Order: sequence, then structure tokens, then C-alpha cells
Amino acid sequence: MADGHIVLKKLTRGQVRNLAGHDRGTSARAFFEIDRLDQVPEPVIVDVPENFRAISASFFQGMFSESVRALGGALAFFEHYRFDAPAHIRTKLAEYAEQSQRTH
Repeated sequence: MADGHIVLKKLTRGQVRNLAGHDRGTSARAFFEIDRLDQVPEPVIVDVPENFRAISASFFQGMFSESVRALGGALAFFEHYRFDAPAHIRTKLAEYAEQSQRTH
């Protein structure tokens, strides 16, 4: 896996437009080696396909809540992880990161 790049299409194989479920999020965290990516010095690009409809709060929590905490909150998280995603997805991700910051 290339440092600094997460391609969600590798999970969906272009066949799924929604990502949901905490367990799936934790599996994605392991698949993309997020613990390691939290430590790389350069920003990490997260590619979300343009045709995506939704990423659920539970999926985000499973994949990224530990990163939000480890990086010191939502602002630092989004400085490190740069989402190339449709606007409606980015809006939801910002909400989910804020929730992660508040609940842990």
C-alpha cells in the first residue's frame, strides 16, 4: 500500500455506494493500516468515489475514531487526513469527527 493514500474503491470494487457498520469500519482500519498512517508525517489522501451516497457514522467510528483521538481532535484529524469526496460526504464526515472527539 502506498504511504499517504487510501482508495475506498479498493473496499467497494466499484459495486457499493454506501459504507456502513462499525465492524466493517474496523476491518477497513486494519486493511488500510490506519494505525501506521496516523504516524506518517505527510498528509494522507482519502479518495471517496464521486458516486458514493453515504458513509455511516458507525463505519466512520470504526475506521477513524481512534485516529481523531490520537491526532488530538477533529481539526488535527482533517489536517492529517485529506478527503477527496463529494461535498455531502465531507459534511457528514465533519459531523462524525466532532462526535468522535466529544464521545471519547
